[in-house]
Order: sequence, then C-alpha cells, then structure tokens
Amino acid sequence: MDEQQLTSEITKIFRHGPIKLLYLDSCESTNIECLKLSADYAVVIAEHQTAGRGRRGNNWHSPLSQNIYCSIGLNKPIKAEYLGLISLLVGLCIVKVLRAMGVDEVNLKWPNDILLQGKKLGGILIETRATSPDNFYLVIGFGLNINLANDDLKSIGQPAISLNQHLENSLDRQQLIISLIGQILYEVNKFELNRIDGLIAEYNQYDIFIGRHVLVKTASEELSGIHRGIQRTGQIQVETSRGLELFSAAEISLREIK
Repeated sequence: MDEQQLTSEITKIFRHGPIKLLYLDSCESTNIECLKLSADYAVVIAEHQTAGRGRRGNNWHSPLSQNIYCSIGLNKPIKAEYLGLISLLVGLCIVKVLRAMGVDEVNLKWPNDILLQGKKLGGILIETRATSPDNFYLVIGFGLNINLANDDLKSIGQPAISLNQHLENSLDRQQLIISLIGQILYEVNKFELNRIDGLIAEYNQYDIFIGRHVLVKTASEELSGIHRGIQRTGQIQVETSRGLELFSAAEISLREIK
C-alpha cells in the first residue's frame, strides 16, 4: 500500500481533522499499536499481525499482505452503558461500504462478526480507555479476509470465506481500506444518542439471526431462544423459556440452532 496516498485520501473523506497514520509491515496487533499512540484520529494499518486478537481472547488469523488489519483511535464523549453500540455502528459501516462495492450477500452477526453467505468474512474488536466519566478513547479494530487461500480458511476453525472467493473481479485492497476508514471515522465521530433508534432499526436489516432460534452460551449455562433484536444499550434480546432476557457481548457466544 502507498502510505502517503492512504493519508491523503482518508483525510479527504473524513474532513474533521488530520489523520495520524502508522503503516507497519508487521506488529503484534494493530489494536495494541493504536493504544500505544492514544492519539485522536489515529489509524494503524499492518500487513501482518503476530498476535491478532478477536473477541473473548480468540486469535485472529493474520497472514502476510492477504487481508485487511486495521485499528482506528479517537476520543469520544459517550456514557459507558452505550459503548456496546459502537461495534454495531462499525459493523453497519463495513456492510454498507462492501455492498456499495457489489458484495451483495454480506450481513452482520451480533455483536461483531461480518458474514458473507453465512460464513465469517471479518470481525470487529472495540477496546476502550476511560479518559473521564463520560469520555472514552476508543480503539476500533477490524479485519477482513480479502485474498485467503483455501488452506488458510480451513485453519480458522469455523466456516470462513474470503472476498476473492466471491467476486469475479478482485477489489483494490487499498481503495477498500480507504473507504472503510473514512466511513467509520465519519460515522463514529458524529454519532449521538438521539440516533440510537435509527441505528438499531438499520442494524436489524442486516442482522442474520434476528427472529431465528439461537443458542446462547454464557460462562455458567447454555440456553436457547428466539433472537428478538437489539436493546438500546446494544444488548441482545433473547426470548427464552424464562421470558425476554438481555445479554451483553462480553457475557456470551451466540450461534443459530438449525
């Protein structure tokens, strides 16, 4: 990728301040590097991660120069109870950018998975640092499979897919990451709590499990129910035999029962 062009093009799209770009051949994880910077409107892009991370401490498969590995850092005034909405907002940004580029079958799985044809295409990892009671430094990490070979996909440990398997013509990886970063910076920067209802309504359009029978696994139990959508703080609502229950992203893993 061209570091100078990345900085110039992202700045043009965002228009709210200078971008501080760190472009690395390799790092432990882009989230770690972004947390080290702790700069407003920081962007870290790596061609390879030696210890890429997903939600709940899972590893993120990160071969050299085949995917997108990126983290965005910015300060955001937001109450702690609404931090779970940021992952939903970022997922929507990614889906809308991909669909605008012709990837029509891309959808979302709460809270942080990007799915294509029901298989994992990418994921989101949000990490936060409180700077005051109602202000946080957000590190928004995301990864997408772009040019993975079948052997790499098999090593992921769950049904996974890469964009090169889906598209007849390959996407320009640099132009895709420019569009993604610009969209995410813009949407997260302007997000206010009066937009929650609209965010959830839009998220529901792409939530692949909504209305379906799902299995919820917590640290202490497994239970099944119907996914009834997202609550205003970003928690999932599941109708179980005990009634309508709320779960946060940190508490559970989720899968469909077929």
